[in-house]
Amino acid sequence: MIYRRLGFLAVSGALLLPPAAVVSAQTPVPEEAKAAMAPLGWLVGEWAGEATYQGPEGPKVLRQTEEVRVELEGALVVIEGTGRDRLEGDPGPIVFRAFAVVSAAEEPGRYRVAAWQGGRFVDAAAQVAEDGTFTWGFATPDGGEVRYAIRRPEPDVWHEEGSYRTAGGDAWRPFVAMTLRRAAGGASR
Repeated sequence: MIYRRLGFLAVSGALLLPPAAVVSAQTPVPEEAKAAMAPLGWLVGEWAGEATYQGPEGPKVLRQTEEVRVELEGALVVIEGTGRDRLEGDPGPIVFRAFAVVSAAEEPGRYRVAAWQGGRFVDAAAQVAEDGTFTWGFATPDGGEVRYAIRRPEPDVWHEEGSYRTAGGDAWRPFVAMTLRRAAGGASR
């Protein structure tokens, strides 16, 4: 009886271990994938400042923070943003949260942004322009478009603008703007 249990445990334990072929097939992240993310390296760190967005009752100013880090050996950039009501004490209640994962696309200079906010998910295309502006956007269910542009106007400053264009429209209407500074002690690149 004891041998039967030991045999069962040995077989069960073996099933939990990955086959040697699978383990040996895993490789490090290619250097090309890491290099493709280099233009976004300046974003890594902790950021804080103000964001102004156009809400139903007019403009609202938030205390905005962004935490940016690299993951998967440098092949991903993870961005987590939090907006707090600045009129409701310190630090103020959270009124906005977003989470995004940026990865390099197949085409050089192009990226994918998987982003979540308010229970919604978007899979967006992105690119970095020659001047370093990181632009990403997506189509909305009503046929419009949303576009975000992140710029570094000076070292340790992040400026971002979000705009919306209606279906078939030509004009982009700004709905959010934020200017953040790298937090003290945050990594500078």
